[in-house]
Amino acid sequence: MSSLNVPVTRVARIRPHPNADRLEIAEVLGWQVVVKKGEFREGEKVVYFPPDTILPQAVSDRFGVTQYLAKGRIRCAKLRGESSFGVVVRPDDPAWAEGADVAGHYGAAKYFPPIRPHAGDVEEDHPLFEKYTDMEDLRNFPEAFRPGEEVIVTEKVDGTNARAGRVAGEWMAGSHNLRRRKPPEGDTANLYWHPLSLEPVRALLSSYTEAEAVVLFSEVFGARIQDFDYGRKNRIDFLAFDLAVDGRYLDYDDFKGACDRFGVSTVPVLHRGPYSLDAIRRLAEGPTVVGGEHHREGVVVRAARERRWEAGGHVRRAILKYKSDAYLLGGHTDYKDA
Repeated sequence: MSSLNVPVTRVARIRPHPNADRLEIAEVLGWQVVVKKGEFREGEKVVYFPPDTILPQAVSDRFGVTQYLAKGRIRCAKLRGESSFGVVVRPDDPAWAEGADVAGHYGAAKYFPPIRPHAGDVEEDHPLFEKYTDMEDLRNFPEAFRPGEEVIVTEKVDGTNARAGRVAGEWMAGSHNLRRRKPPEGDTANLYWHPLSLEPVRALLSSYTEAEAVVLFSEVFGARIQDFDYGRKNRIDFLAFDLAVDGRYLDYDDFKGACDRFGVSTVPVLHRGPYSLDAIRRLAEGPTVVGGEHHREGVVVRAARERRWEAGGHVRRAILKYKSDAYLLGGHTDYKDA
């Protein structure tokens, strides 16, 4: 789950709205927002509120946007045929530094999807059972990758995050934040233990004989998990996307090589090559290659060689998500696992 960031930034570009003479399209960070013609100038300092920000009513009333919100939550919309994401306003204090996060000033909060009602039994946590990266939205941080840097772009799968590990000689499984108790023998429907029910996954984890903790991260998807079932009408499936050995995430090629060696399925690669935000926008759209008749939820972009990047005083892994316009505008109800 990405963090809430309400940044002071600048309008990168203004372009005409193709279907409305009184509207324009403002490009801010990696987003586009439909605005009134003449309201903003290119290069002007602004405050940007991304989708899924919850605004206090007094603030949304002041901005004149209350009627467009869903219980205070900023949603995505199409205005005269053009996608519009978020809200752009002038800063309350013109002296605010570019890059500052002013969410607290406005009392803005992050929307969290509902907790999955059948989350399962919780087991006592283990300090070496690695929790996965909180992945930020590339639209909020388009500068996370350098122009031309080699990146791997994979399809983002609409499912639930599952951890499968061999930790201190013990098998462990969990959701994003919680370790989950092993189900009774013969229970093959448990979301979080599903990967460990497969011999290739157990063989991969066991192969790191010198490691204290090996954790494979995957997306479990299919029937009754999220809106998209990817053609798995009556079953669940999984695709691996990352591997940590003693707390160190492997470079993509090492991760993929380990999975291929043991026959562990991985998320499909859509592109490998130099980073370009325009290319990422195009790759995020279109039909899924996972299965079924869905559009893509989006993509995940990662540096080909594992590295970190810094923004707003926080150091993060160079792996970010970019959801498709089609998905953001689709009104999907995702469930979050604790």
